[in-house]
Amino acid sequence: MTINIQRVLIWQPWLRVAHWLLAFSVVLLAMTGWLMQMAPSMAIAASEYHYLLASVLTVGLLLRIWLLFSDKGTGHWSKLIPEVKDRRTIKKMLLFYASFGKRPQPKWYAHNPLWKLVYVFVFILLLLLILTGAAREDFPVMFGFFLPDIHGFLATTILVFVILHIIAVVLHDYKGDASDVSSMINGHRIFVADKQSEFPSDLKEQPITFKPIKKKSD
Repeated sequence: MTINIQRVLIWQPWLRVAHWLLAFSVVLLAMTGWLMQMAPSMAIAASEYHYLLASVLTVGLLLRIWLLFSDKGTGHWSKLIPEVKDRRTIKKMLLFYASFGKRPQPKWYAHNPLWKLVYVFVFILLLLLILTGAAREDFPVMFGFFLPDIHGFLATTILVFVILHIIAVVLHDYKGDASDVSSMINGHRIFVADKQSEFPSDLKEQPITFKPIKKKSD
């Protein structure tokens, strides 16, 4: 049996930097925020680290927003807008999740079509998280809202997203063949298909030469 395998650079370096700045800062901010509330003896030290990590989060978000407009590849904002051709993939992804990975996982080029608009929503939540965190001490009540409560709700929402995101990515990597986990480290995804027509349409549009690998069938 002939299997087509292609390893393609999908995520550019600065996009990966922004991703990991956001990922690590959100997780550590959740930890230090919890210590500030639940461990009085560590509250002062946790608070200092919390504000330092908030700066890291801000840098990561600003970098990602800059890439939304400056990146010419997968980091551009247009790549986060679902297309008509994504409908079938979105449906298959919903079935994949609903079956806990028992249904076939569809193939896609860069961003998971089901999560595209979710990412935009998360960017907005992160921006609101930063703004409420910066203003909650000087202006605890704004427009009738108690900012510390709003900040806590946003932090919890984003943390839930992070947990679901990690579960989904691990499931993709375990059930699929696109190396989703390592791709955000080295930037490359692996595409495997029994025939070239099974590759994502975005990939087939790229100037790539497919090199078939012959494998003995059972």
